[in-house]
Amino acid sequence: MSDSSLKYDELTLWHDLRNGNEAALAKLLRLYAKSLISYGRKMVNDDALIEDCIQEVFIQLWQYHHTLKADVGSVKAYLFAAVRRRIIAELKKNELLSLQAYSSPEYFDVVFSIEEKIVQDETELQRIKLINQHLNNLPKRQKEVIYLKFFKELSNQEIAELMGVKYQSVSNLVHEALSLLRTLFPDDALWIGSLLFFIA
Repeated sequence: MSDSSLKYDELTLWHDLRNGNEAALAKLLRLYAKSLISYGRKMVNDDALIEDCIQEVFIQLWQYHHTLKADVGSVKAYLFAAVRRRIIAELKKNELLSLQAYSSPEYFDVVFSIEEKIVQDETELQRIKLINQHLNNLPKRQKEVIYLKFFKELSNQEIAELMGVKYQSVSNLVHEALSLLRTLFPDDALWIGSLLFFIA
């Protein structure tokens, strides 16, 4: 399914949900459940909590479907942001996340692992291992932005809304991460860019 048809489908489902179609809610859950669980696991190592948070988000979507914004833009980004807020709220409520940790979201963690199956030769394998190592050494906020941009295919604007930061902050974080990789691998700048877009 192309990006444009997926966007059309999710907006159609959103419109149907706003009009009280419970089947549309179920379809949105099926469409995004795995991605939302995967994203939640980067924040907390507790599948039960993650699933409860996702369920609560979808319950609230149904309860308040008549008040949902028509011009949501990206349903995917909206759901990611809602689940992110719910997990943070639960962690704070259970005193598992301090206010300071919440303010500078160092709770987010992801281990990047670019698939070795796309590698053509030993030289590329070595480069991929180095790129994985450097991606995994990025500050956690930067890792979250890279994860959302290249692995969950969100736009800079969607990431900014999801994380509650300015668009320029997201652009800067992406630019800094890619600049670091290009500095470390000056002869492979084009290869790095195409690799990240290939795995996205």
